[in-house]
Amino acid sequence: MATSTKSSSIRKAQVTVSCFFCKGQEIKWTCVDCNVRMCNSCKITVHQGLQCSQDHDVISIQDIRQSSPSSQEVTSVVIASVFNSYTTTLPAVHTLLCSDDGLLYFTYCHIQSEGNQFVKGKLLKSSIKILQTLKRNVFDIAINKDGEILMKEFDVNTIQILSHVGEVKTVLDTTPMILLAIHVNKDNEVIVGIREQGPAFPVQDFSVRQIIIFNSDYERKFTLEFDKKGNKLFSYALHIRTDSKNIAYVVDCLDRHKNGRIVAVDRNGRIKFTYGGQNNLVTFKPHAITVTRSDNIVVADYSNDALHVINSKGDLLGLQFICKDFGITELYSLCFDSDGYLLIGCGKAKHENNGKIHVAKIIDSLM
Repeated sequence: MATSTKSSSIRKAQVTVSCFFCKGQEIKWTCVDCNVRMCNSCKITVHQGLQCSQDHDVISIQDIRQSSPSSQEVTSVVIASVFNSYTTTLPAVHTLLCSDDGLLYFTYCHIQSEGNQFVKGKLLKSSIKILQTLKRNVFDIAINKDGEILMKEFDVNTIQILSHVGEVKTVLDTTPMILLAIHVNKDNEVIVGIREQGPAFPVQDFSVRQIIIFNSDYERKFTLEFDKKGNKLFSYALHIRTDSKNIAYVVDCLDRHKNGRIVAVDRNGRIKFTYGGQNNLVTFKPHAITVTRSDNIVVADYSNDALHVINSKGDLLGLQFICKDFGITELYSLCFDSDGYLLIGCGKAKHENNGKIHVAKIIDSLM
């Protein structure tokens, strides 16, 4: 029996896979949705002509071969050096964004605190030049293509825009749904996370947990809620970022203790991957996320004072415990500035009164 099975396996291995459409042998592509392989010619002349395949996920066979997790080396060095560290006037830097013109926006948002602030500033050599402050309890921020700041305040279900001249106006109201995270992608689309009224956890069958994509005029375009099997895609969308292909990376909280995962999903609701940390770590509490110019994803792990870097396929590329290596703790926020430096917003450390912003250089292979 063993000989027969082995012989059968050898015969099967010798069968050449042909193009699904023309039966040729120059296989170059595979369609994840159709579950078919095809040559380059049929990809263009046949598959792309099918109306039902317009949003299908077509992947190069070469990319599939190169994406084997076993061949992926994980580096323990994510940050090559810390260029500078700035002490803020806030207890923590909960959100952090940089604009293309070198301006910095950050917030402190704490329940029932009189010290909540939104700050606009600029990094100088040894200090932060404060240009504007607002006494607002801002939970999340985003920047649109006009350089305007979109703000979502804690316990408020509206998005407000802060114009260049300091005017604030409401542009979107999600009531009665509770507004969570906000983000603006490269196409100036506004992406938000929402949930139903009531307790956030546990997530029930009747719970509504959605990511909604609006155009720049705040008209709804797509709603992401369920996968193809009818399972909820998200539990609680804490933060959202997108890459050059508009794949959304969502910091998804799973419980009230902020244990979580990263969910990567395209605009058609197809999950690209989920990342829940490493098995040797007791907990994984992702508090912030940002994307490099090569579409690698940098995640701030609050519970381990660590930075995880994963690629767009979900493979871990780097994991560094930056508390041990640089003394950086209380990781709350991340962003890249216009020069490619990684900015890390932190809460106050032991025996300190204020949060910090660290400016770091990521190793070139991860950028």
